[in-house]
Amino acid sequence: MIDTKRFFRYLAPNLVTFASLTFGMLSIVASFDGRWADAAWFVVFSVLTDKLDGFVARLVKGTSEFGVQLDSFADFLNFGIAPATLWYAYLSRPEVPDGAGRWVMIGSMGVWVLAVTFRLARYNIVGDDPRCKRIFFGVPTTLMGGLLCALFLTFLKYGADPTGIPIVVAEEPRLLGDLQIGTGVWALWPALVTLGALLMASTVKIPKLGLTRSKAVSAFILVNVFVGYALGASRHFPEWMAFAATLWTVPSIIWGWFNPVARRLHPPPIFPRTEPPPHKVPVRPEEDLMPDDDAHDPAVLTSTRPM
Repeated sequence: MIDTKRFFRYLAPNLVTFASLTFGMLSIVASFDGRWADAAWFVVFSVLTDKLDGFVARLVKGTSEFGVQLDSFADFLNFGIAPATLWYAYLSRPEVPDGAGRWVMIGSMGVWVLAVTFRLARYNIVGDDPRCKRIFFGVPTTLMGGLLCALFLTFLKYGADPTGIPIVVAEEPRLLGDLQIGTGVWALWPALVTLGALLMASTVKIPKLGLTRSKAVSAFILVNVFVGYALGASRHFPEWMAFAATLWTVPSIIWGWFNPVARRLHPPPIFPRTEPPPHKVPVRPEEDLMPDDDAHDPAVLTSTRPM
């Protein structure tokens, strides 16, 4: 039986993941209630806590296979279902211009959820590959979901909502000055969502966020991380958060395309290239029957605990 100290050591990072899941659920509730800004900020909160659970796991040496799988399920809800629910609920209102068409909007949200699912499933099976040690293949769901939700908040802040929903704290400065964004921008939103989905499901190379050999670059990264947490926690300046995320994403994609070392890297295959031996065929968790080769294996039968 696991001792108490070890139990709480493994529990700590998973509690952070559960907090992230809670923010995702609160985002969905806010979307149904028509609290668009709250729903978007809850996704941003999920981005912040998504990074914290890994940090806590490394800090207390509490990394576990359960935590890895739980984090993946949390990402699916927080950056797949919650943003798609928000954007569909917002764009389906009668007062929002329907420039792209209802079916185009539904299709783009469906593509987004499918891309998030594919991205997370692929990472679960290839994430430990040496080729994935320093780079991501495809834009991470956390980054893309946070970027588009910050951009969504920026559009609302600068006048894109036809009902004039106030989303910023009183007297918050406008980093973009007197810029006014028209409601017609929502006609382009399905295209932005589809582009984000394709980047997540693609094999573009994105360097993992971390310290580099350059002290200047490392300092720049650390400062922006701390600023991002401060702004996200206080619900200030979504335009800066959208700019910072874009500033990391776009140059990273360009770097992955032109860097000679990165160009030689190819993602691990998602399907086996050869037929695996019978004893290594993955078994789905919901399978009730044992594989034929194990049906009469005494070791398997004796290791099965009664309910």
